[in-house]
Amino acid sequence: MDLVREILGPYILAADDDFQGGVLIRTTDGYEVEVDVNPVCLAVSRFPPGQSFDVLAELVDRLGASVTLPDRPVILRKEEDRAHLPAEAREGAVVVGMTGRAIESFVSGS
Repeated sequence: MDLVREILGPYILAADDDFQGGVLIRTTDGYEVEVDVNPVCLAVSRFPPGQSFDVLAELVDRLGASVTLPDRPVILRKEEDRAHLPAEAREGAVVVGMTGRAIESFVSGS
């Protein structure tokens, strides 16, 4: 949670005192994103274009996480992360560079 606070901190508009639940951030390009936070998962329900993807990429990379999307394959940071997925998610998972641009391109399908 300290790492999440460190990464999201500069962008926070609103958050609970214990940093559990929704955290509203605004990136310097003016877009706002709500990030649901708990000890095992971070969830973002909408992805505005631009810098929010840079913040997401940094979170994923530094946490050693993967990105699960409802209508797309799981995004992995590196091939070695595949072993940590449930069997049904392993086959379709893809390795995507952990940059905002790469994740945005994958999520948008371009």
